[in-house]
Amino acid sequence: AQASLAEDFRSVATKCAGRASAIRMMRFALLALALASAPASSLKVDPASAPHALVGASSNHEATLCNTAKHMPKNVDSLAEYKDEASGCLTWCGSLGDKCFEGCLSDCIGYLKAPPCAGFVLDQNGCNDACTKLNDGFTCLKSVKADATATCHLKLGQTTVPAKGCPYR
Repeated sequence: AQASLAEDFRSVATKCAGRASAIRMMRFALLALALASAPASSLKVDPASAPHALVGASSNHEATLCNTAKHMPKNVDSLAEYKDEASGCLTWCGSLGDKCFEGCLSDCIGYLKAPPCAGFVLDQNGCNDACTKLNDGFTCLKSVKADATATCHLKLGQTTVPAKGCPYR
């Protein structure tokens, strides 16, 4: 069976365009063949013989993943943009799962900050109401758990921003 596998890889490799492609394919085939025929026990690494930097590497993997999976919202100039970016924070961070959600969302809303409702207090075009509802959404973002993001999505989604977008002044 191994000879047949090697023969199949060799025929595919020779069909590849160019000699370099054939050589790379053969190397891959040999590696695959070696790994397939090696007993599982020979693939294990004894921590005593592993380089010190690799011991415990898997425990740091999640921390590294969470640190690199941040979502930074863009700078916003209106309540319409704010709504989009707040929803973006929630969607992005929610897709990371339980382990990274809290840190991701905290960083994201820390950058986004609360909407500037003080600038819309005297507004008569619906922007003050929209800002108040977006602020409720922001409050939800500060305390939401990874398994309950629908609550905040609903608050943000039900906020209607007037057609002109309520630009910051």
